[in-house]
Amino acid sequence: MSSSSPVLRAAALSSLAAGAAVVLSGCGVVTQILGGGDNNVFELNVGDCFIDSEMEAVLGGEGVSEVPLVDCAEPHDSEFFVAEDMPEGEYPGDEAVSAEADELCEGQAFTDFVGVPYEESLLLALPLTPTEQSWDTVDDREIICYVYHPDEMVTGSLAGVAY
Repeated sequence: MSSSSPVLRAAALSSLAAGAAVVLSGCGVVTQILGGGDNNVFELNVGDCFIDSEMEAVLGGEGVSEVPLVDCAEPHDSEFFVAEDMPEGEYPGDEAVSAEADELCEGQAFTDFVGVPYEESLLLALPLTPTEQSWDTVDDREIICYVYHPDEMVTGSLAGVAY
């Protein structure tokens, strides 16, 4: 059973999801990610780890120029765990993108990665999603989900932690 209340989970998800949406929709151009080397923001990989507060600091700016990744052997609280491309075509709208992201991030992929269903986990699942701007200008179709441990830093992967 989750140790975070539904109200806290909803508040955290709302806050973090709003911030995550800024990643690809800010006024500036999304450019790069720093961490285990410089990577293009559209080349985030499943298994990449980061510290959520550092991501939040980046999200507070005008657009995104850097997202600091850390080696998973170092203390962190977040890890990308699944990525999926949306179908080609016209941008389906923010609500459709959000619904697909929620289904991907909180569904079977979460259970397979963490080891327990989302509803029973104390971890949060959050997406980075394409925006209409990134969809149209750089053909961005990828939803990438990450797990976030709201209570502590961890070392190593969050895969199979079963909490």
